[in-house]
Amino acid sequence: MTRILLPFLLLACGEDKPASDDTSAASSADVIDPCLPHADPTLEVGHGELGFESLGDGTLKSELIHGPQGGFHNNIAIAATGLEASHHWTVEIEGWIGNALVGHTFPIAMMRCNRAAEALQAWSLLLIWDAVPSELHGQTADITVTTQDDAGTWISGEHSLVIWDPELE
Repeated sequence: MTRILLPFLLLACGEDKPASDDTSAASSADVIDPCLPHADPTLEVGHGELGFESLGDGTLKSELIHGPQGGFHNNIAIAATGLEASHHWTVEIEGWIGNALVGHTFPIAMMRCNRAAEALQAWSLLLIWDAVPSELHGQTADITVTTQDDAGTWISGEHSLVIWDPELE
């Protein structure tokens, strides 16, 4: 019986250590959960149909999708932190080529918490273009995304992408 209790008794009799006054170590209270609302929200514009992919330096090619009803779109994705994610969001997406607004949509997004990426994410948000592939292929588009969470916080982000139509290669 003593052999079984001995490890527990040794732990109970361990030295009392004074509280560390090392302020360089972050406490758990200092860590901000990216999937919960906080004072400094962020929004990153990306692309992707099945997940969020960063657009990198703005030279990334994003595939132009030929829709079944005859339209053309790119799959836009967003990653956000610090916003309320319990409800659907209305997202406004604009696509500018030069000084012309060529795409404009208002998809509904349900944000998903991706703890590995430390962000709320939504993808497959269709930016429908008011142009034909020959006018879009190879063009750099400036994408602006604006949204509001259920708590009333507005946020926007922008990024560039290169529209790529594999049928025109």
